[in-house]
Amino acid sequence: MHMGTDLSRTNLNDVFELPKEEALHAFYERMVTIPITAISSLKQELRSTIGDDRSKGIFVRYGWHNGVSDGEKALSCEWKSELDLINAGPKLHQLHGYLDRVEINDIHYDDEGDLDAIDVSWFNSFEADEFLKGGIPSDQPVCHTMCGYASGYLSTVLKRPILVKETKCSAMGEDKCEVICMPMEKWGQELENEYRYYQSNSMIQELDEITAKFKKERDNLNKAYHVHRKLIEELLAKQGLKKIVDLLYETTGLPVFIENEYNQIMVQSDHVTIDFDLEKINTETTKFISGPDGTGILRTPIWLEQEIKGYCSFLYLDGHTPNDLEHMVIDQASLTASIILLNENIKVNTEQNIRRGFLSDILGRRLEKEELYKIAYYLNFNPDDSYWMLTMERDINNSELNYEIEVNEDLIRYINLFFKERHVNAIVSQKAGKIIILVEYSSFKEVCMKQLKFIKQLLKHCSRRFGNYKFFVGVSSVVEKIDQLPILYDETLATLKAKNPNKQVQFFEDLGIESVLFQLPDETLINRFVHKQVGQLLECDKNSELTETLYAYIENGLNINHTAKALTMSISGLRYRLDKISDILNIDLNDTQSVFSVYMALNILKTKGKIKI
Repeated sequence: MHMGTDLSRTNLNDVFELPKEEALHAFYERMVTIPITAISSLKQELRSTIGDDRSKGIFVRYGWHNGVSDGEKALSCEWKSELDLINAGPKLHQLHGYLDRVEINDIHYDDEGDLDAIDVSWFNSFEADEFLKGGIPSDQPVCHTMCGYASGYLSTVLKRPILVKETKCSAMGEDKCEVICMPMEKWGQELENEYRYYQSNSMIQELDEITAKFKKERDNLNKAYHVHRKLIEELLAKQGLKKIVDLLYETTGLPVFIENEYNQIMVQSDHVTIDFDLEKINTETTKFISGPDGTGILRTPIWLEQEIKGYCSFLYLDGHTPNDLEHMVIDQASLTASIILLNENIKVNTEQNIRRGFLSDILGRRLEKEELYKIAYYLNFNPDDSYWMLTMERDINNSELNYEIEVNEDLIRYINLFFKERHVNAIVSQKAGKIIILVEYSSFKEVCMKQLKFIKQLLKHCSRRFGNYKFFVGVSSVVEKIDQLPILYDETLATLKAKNPNKQVQFFEDLGIESVLFQLPDETLINRFVHKQVGQLLECDKNSELTETLYAYIENGLNINHTAKALTMSISGLRYRLDKISDILNIDLNDTQSVFSVYMALNILKTKGKIKI
């Protein structure tokens, strides 16, 4: 056997019976030897220059081309079976000096006789040995050239793509390397990760793609900076949220809207039609939410003092989705909106605190009339206007008083929003655990609504956010001067003392003469008065028959005939009941003074809902 031997007439197995030098010359007309240290140095340089992943791909493809070359040589020899070609691969592998020994552990075939997998062991791999000279074991297989070689060889001789993957490696501390060789179609999901190393990628093309990507990002940054600069200009010019929304719409062409923390839209651009339940798509990060009929919302929270105080959203139509620039712009818009809201909050809170302090001073009678009028004008309240007041009460857990005060403050902000939306001039504060609302009557009249309907709307507004609480509202009369506000406050407290559990809104003017008693500061005095007047009657009269008779008798002016007619009963029966009532209460029912006191007590019970007449 010598150079120029015709391999087509040589049995493949006979070649490997020759001495190594002759076998090499039989396969290759000319060979160039490369020291292992040179290959290792090349690996190190490539890893430091282009990274581990790219250098792995280079050596996998280098091994692949060697394997393909040897596979073509093997096919040019005479061979008896496919098994001859498979067994020749490890011998050629050893012939090159890549390793000391190869063992084919098993060859698997499927039920139809098609190749399923080949399990192979490699001993003393040159790539693993060179890696271990660094003194630190690898955390993953390193025999990339050998895997590429085996894949290239088997793919060529078997005339189908065979992918080889190393499952164990000596460089990882194993006593040998183990690989599995499988037809490409049998790899499934694992194929995608390994097969990419066999693909030749142009670095020039990738650099062009990266350059184009950088150019696009640079353009986006320039545009985002342009929008950011405009936003800052509007901010410095002390423009509000509406100007910001208009600027965003003009810049992006997208409908824009901004909500408060309660998902109520504060400002919006033109062409905004929202088919989303905004409360259900709240998010703590910038997020795109798809909606019905090809609509979508790019939504980002507005943070203020580490709390979400609203949302800024772009609206998308016809299946469009946001690009990178729009993500950048909406983040800038959110930051600008948070600064505007911070400024507005400081302004509003300062104004509200001044107003609340003013109301507290009036109720505490700490202001002289001249000073009161001066401050009222400053706070945009006409001292000579008419005013009315609401005091709102809810169940409070005194063991968690700090939390309850915090809830009240949150409730005050929410109620202020209600009055602001309706342009009603009001002061909302809290005192003794209750919410006090002073309403300027002239601005309320502009709403063109009756008091009861307006208050029910307020309660509905509160229930949206504070649905766990039941509120009771005491409503005062109307006074003509602002210095008469203490009277209104006393009236609302009296009304709440008379509250009926089944009636949320109670008007002071509905109380009647017994309202005088409800203004007593100590409610136990009221209860003692009621018990003294009718306590014994209530104990004896379990079905309320006598109580109803007494009430009807007083209502009919102590006239027996009129009372009998009203109750549709006989005069003798009525007299019997009245005598019995007189005995129980130990009073003369013809004594006007005694009867008047009883009548007041019954009205108190009736107002509180404790008796039904």
